[in-house]
Amino acid sequence: MAMERGDPVSVIPSLLAALAQVPDQRHFRGRRYSQAAMLTFAVCAMLCGSLSLYAIAQWGREHDAAAIRAALGIRRSTTPSVATLFRLFRDLDIAAFEATLIGWLLAEGLSATDAIALDGKTLRGIHGETVPGVHLVAAYAHERGCVLVQKGGRRARAS
Repeated sequence: MAMERGDPVSVIPSLLAALAQVPDQRHFRGRRYSQAAMLTFAVCAMLCGSLSLYAIAQWGREHDAAAIRAALGIRRSTTPSVATLFRLFRDLDIAAFEATLIGWLLAEGLSATDAIALDGKTLRGIHGETVPGVHLVAAYAHERGCVLVQKGGRRARAS
């Protein structure tokens, strides 16, 4: 099944199966949602333009939440909250998530000849120069409309 941009619901079954391979770092107690369901939920929300934890949580509340929950296998009556998403991403094995997501994109039709753009920026630190900023470089796939990988490093403090 090839991924159609703008129709995230069509990719849920294969994406859910792929993201089930990401190791779950969370403590067993308190798990109310499967990690694969929450990651798939977040990816689908981001495909629809949600770019923050608040926007992802809101996307689930404002759209047909019952259909989303059914497609993801969520048995609870609500989609994940901002706090739940925060804890998920705080503890997530980013390297495993990125590798799994890239593998899924390749399986869904991203080819080696697709145009990839590299972009970099420096995020400023807080409190002036007390806390240094971060340099970020990202690889963006135009055809799929997604960031394939993003790497960052600390900016050196000014002397």
